[in-house]
Amino acid sequence: MTTMPEPSATAAARQQVAEMRGSGPAELAESLEQLAMAAMDEGDVGAAAAALEEAAGLWDRAREPERQGFCLLLAATAQRLRGDLGAARHDLERAAAADLPEAVRRAFGTERAEQALAAGDAQGAYEAFGAALDALDGAGPDDALVRARVLQRRAAAALAAQRWYDAAGDLMDAEELLFAHGAHDEAEAAALGAALAVAHVAPDTAERVWAAATAAAPRDATAAVRRALAGGRIALLADDPARALRRFDAARGAALDGADPIAYLAAVQEAVGAAELLGDDATAYARLATACATVGDLLGRELGRRLVRPLLDALRERLGPRRFTAARAAYEERADRPGTGATPP
Repeated sequence: MTTMPEPSATAAARQQVAEMRGSGPAELAESLEQLAMAAMDEGDVGAAAAALEEAAGLWDRAREPERQGFCLLLAATAQRLRGDLGAARHDLERAAAADLPEAVRRAFGTERAEQALAAGDAQGAYEAFGAALDALDGAGPDDALVRARVLQRRAAAALAAQRWYDAAGDLMDAEELLFAHGAHDEAEAAALGAALAVAHVAPDTAERVWAAATAAAPRDATAAVRRALAGGRIALLADDPARALRRFDAARGAALDGADPIAYLAAVQEAVGAAELLGDDATAYARLATACATVGDLLGRELGRRLVRPLLDALRERLGPRRFTAARAAYEERADRPGTGATPP
């Protein structure tokens, strides 16, 4: 007997919506919200947005302005994430024209800022995030964490606008709030981000901020990778590729300790760039050749080759055939010596 496959959660939710079409607006809106959640879980962001937009209209008919507002907010976010900024803006306009509770209306301030940032208006986004911060009243128990999140997003807008000191200030303020909230990993990431922002204009100050943020032992391998990558990028902005290479190599080691191939490859790419700035083609090639073996150990030899091959091809294109061949030969000569143990890809 042939068994029919189980319908997906989205298909089941669509069927439920179809069955609810003759019911009242609130019941149908509930079904549409369930459809939106199922579609989002399965990666169909467009279907989720459409369901939420329809649900918002039904909540308006049912005189449920809070539910209407949150559906429009989620729909606008979904449309922005799928890249349809026109539809996202239309959802904001619908919300602006609706009679929504003040608390719900305030929540749209951050989405308005996110849309400006997605549209490339970094300065407008920075100002909109500032207005969202001003709208926070500090009355709720989680407002400190909300403020930290908005500060981080305003810092992203400041970075896009090359307002380095403003970005650093927001990230340091966010770090303080996150640390007080017990979100220590996020707090450290914010402090490292502040150091990196300052490095664009004051590398010595950035180095001191980085040193303070990394004074204690890292909590785990992920934290060690994050610290070393940030330190390497700060060193590059200070025009010190040799120090950057040492730090990126430390990030490679930490990623290997944590058995994290994605972080390892990120560190390898940074190390290759630093080696190229030093004019050290052999080291640039060696980092990729070692990566092929190392990622192969973590994920399997064939997958390791497939992940590293595009990086090798890009290096070959940047160096040109003659320099690339010389770099490979230097690596292979080194690899043939006893105790090296690496296999060229």
